[in-house]
Amino acid sequence: MDVFISYSHDDAAWVKSFAARLQGDGIKVAYDELFLLPGDPLVHSIEQAIRDSTHGLLIYSPAAAASRWVREEYQALLGRAVDDPDHRLIPVLIEDVELPPFAQNRVYIDFRKGITVEYDKLLQALRN
Repeated sequence: MDVFISYSHDDAAWVKSFAARLQGDGIKVAYDELFLLPGDPLVHSIEQAIRDSTHGLLIYSPAAAASRWVREEYQALLGRAVDDPDHRLIPVLIEDVELPPFAQNRVYIDFRKGITVEYDKLLQALRN
């Protein structure tokens, strides 16, 4: 998998559309709705998807900031990025919200005003 997407389910419609666009551009995407099957052990399946993905996207909004589950995925993605310099953790802002402290130290993608020219930068990062 090219990228694991961490997000709040409140942002699911945005993520589904965004993931479809990435897939249309040849990026192999993993997020819970794509790989979880009924009866799968949730934590183990998500941990495996994070391990199997080359990069991680943290889709960040007020709902994501309030989500304990997103915080757990963020910690796993951050740990992976620290341990593996080839693994990128890329914060993606979709609404006005302050990024978590360690995510603030990374170049983020700003889609608060819609998917813009920064999309091409994101594609380039995911392909490298």
